[in-house]
Amino acid sequence: MTRIPSLDGFRAISILLVLICHSRLSAGFPTAYADLARHGKIGVTIFFVISGFLITSLLLTEEQKNGKIKLSAFYIKRAFRILPVFVLYTAFVLLMKDSQGYTITNNDLLHVLTFTANFDPDNSWFLGHLWTLSVEEQFYLLWPVLLIFCRKYIKPILIILIAYGCIARVIDFKFPAYKVISLSPFFMYADAILLGALGGVINAENRDFSRHKIFQYYPLQLLALGIITLFVYLSGYGKMAYIALPFGGLFISVSIMFLIFAYVNPTPNLLYKLLNSKILIHIGVLSYSIYVWQQYFFVGKELVWYRVWPLNILVIYAISLASYYLCEQPFLRMRRYVLK
Repeated sequence: MTRIPSLDGFRAISILLVLICHSRLSAGFPTAYADLARHGKIGVTIFFVISGFLITSLLLTEEQKNGKIKLSAFYIKRAFRILPVFVLYTAFVLLMKDSQGYTITNNDLLHVLTFTANFDPDNSWFLGHLWTLSVEEQFYLLWPVLLIFCRKYIKPILIILIAYGCIARVIDFKFPAYKVISLSPFFMYADAILLGALGGVINAENRDFSRHKIFQYYPLQLLALGIITLFVYLSGYGKMAYIALPFGGLFISVSIMFLIFAYVNPTPNLLYKLLNSKILIHIGVLSYSIYVWQQYFFVGKELVWYRVWPLNILVIYAISLASYYLCEQPFLRMRRYVLK
């Protein structure tokens, strides 16, 4: 499957928003913008929607091409994509903990290595961001199996699971003692991935769906951006909680999916050209390495030059570039030989 247009651009936007969010914790970041910067956490939601859409598109393209989805190949591909940088970063954090004076407990490590970090509310800062990979891996376990064995009813199932994501947010807030039983640490975030998966299913079943003129209607694109901004504000400041708490993430995810549909097909639009520009594609390609490594360079007991903004952003870029070419790429090439 060739690259889907604009997805690398959306990935770039998502990781830049995460960097902005975490930059507010750095020495040297303008304090006047710290409150605004914290809303950059929406970058994770964008990433989740992209991931659900892309993984589903890949699986259904394989099904259309080969007549079936091969689970073993899927998990081998995901392992070669996710594990090398993940293992390298985790080993680096463990290696540096004594010299840097931070603690990594056995509990932290257990949750990280079993991809259950989202179920650990007290994880270390240096490994804490890996909760997103845990949500992703849990989705990888659930989704291909559902897609294979429940194909006929997959859209109703997705809608039910997405609706439960809204309920899970309420359970997590109102009844925290029931978090594990309700699986809210997964479902309160996974509705974004599942919404992306629903978009992938709809698009695979009707290749002309994303070409519908409704997605090219600029007032609706502006409305989608407006909805995202509104619910980021409402959720961030506790406004209209009866709507924002259960449904804010859903409205944001639907709006993100709308914008993805608007730009996955070539158009002379200036925003399309920006999303597919060399610089955003470059950042999007590096986004996984950037996300994994960035956490280490924002906060620490010692104030060192590589944790001072904006120097830390340059360091993160350099480390991620090295990680991509020296770790990600060799394993991705190796994956091709394993799957032959």
